[in-house]
Amino acid sequence: MTKQVERTRDVRKQARVWMLTHDIRSVDIQIALRMRSHSLVANTLAGRQNNKRVLRYLVEKGCPVEYLDLPKTMKGKK
Repeated sequence: MTKQVERTRDVRKQARVWMLTHDIRSVDIQIALRMRSHSLVANTLAGRQNNKRVLRYLVEKGCPVEYLDLPKTMKGKK
């Protein structure tokens, strides 16, 4: 496993801990964003995908951006 992949996983774990402390479940994100599939939310939270809607939702709810390892196209935006 590369250091970048390992870092991404550690960062995403912090996001999950933040979600737990704020009573936000991945299914809550799915419902709020009216997504048909839970897999897109789960894959984004796991770091396998970077769905901008999911990431933006978390930022808007107050999740620290350093926990999300945002893609370059989203850095500096809120």
